Amino acid sequence: MVPEFRKKTEAELDAEGIFPAPSESGGAFAARLEKLSVELEALQNGSSDLLALIRQSRPLSREVREAAARLTWEKYRFRAEWVPGWYSSCRTGFWSAGILLEVDGSLPLLFLHGRFSRGSRRWGYDAAETLAHELIHAVRIAFPASIYEEYFPCQIHASAFRRECGNLFRRWYLPLLVFGGAAAAPILAAAGSAFWGVPLIGLLLVIAREIQIRHRIRKAADTLRREGAEPLPVLLRLSDQEIFEAAALSPAEFAERRKRSHRWQTLLERFPLRDEA
Repeated sequence: MVPEFRKKTEAELDAEGIFPAPSESGGAFAARLEKLSVELEALQNGSSDLLALIRQSRPLSREVREAAARLTWEKYRFRAEWVPGWYSSCRTGFWSAGILLEVDGSLPLLFLHGRFSRGSRRWGYDAAETLAHELIHAVRIAFPASIYEEYFPCQIHASAFRRECGNLFRRWYLPLLVFGGAAAAPILAAAGSAFWGVPLIGLLLVIAREIQIRHRIRKAADTLRREGAEPLPVLLRLSDQEIFEAAALSPAEFAERRKRSHRWQTLLERFPLRDEA
């Protein structure tokens, strides 16, 4: 059944992972919802020109959807059950556990590797965590590119490595510089090369940059906590610029910004700080 987006309040839409992108006008947001409704209805009634993408793909099971919804609700306060999803090894490829395809900046199509249709784990990846990861990408489909593009999805994982290092994988060359540099330096040193330290330059630059962006989001989270808001749900709904501003403003400056901004007032009131946050 196609969701009736038009009949829902802003708070109800937000709880389903449908929220205005930063700087998106009310009219643009409404137009995006209308376009999304049309695309979802076409998929359901079989008239979509995207059907070739899902041919021979099995719909995701209710069990994995419910498990993923619990994860996204606990961490980010949304359940995006409207996002279409299927099992398809053809679409994910051999190496990927899951992928998200974006159609016209409004419709996300989600695919999990076919192996997950026969079990909950593949190569150390959990089906529900993988689905939740991709759903977090899906709800930010209209957002501008972000240096936190993998940070938010990776916070859903039980693996500490993925939570701490996952954001490196937002660009293919970043893990190459880090892990490749760490591997190449001792090999070159053992070979007696005078340039053994060169691979470490890229590694150090990437690590320094990651420390900087993690410091900013921690400061922004501290600001939100001080204002009585649960940090992660609010941060997910912000642009990089808004995160940087929240990290940089003094308490008095942020209070003034909050007073003048309906967006800030809404986000801070919608996600009050929980005891465990």
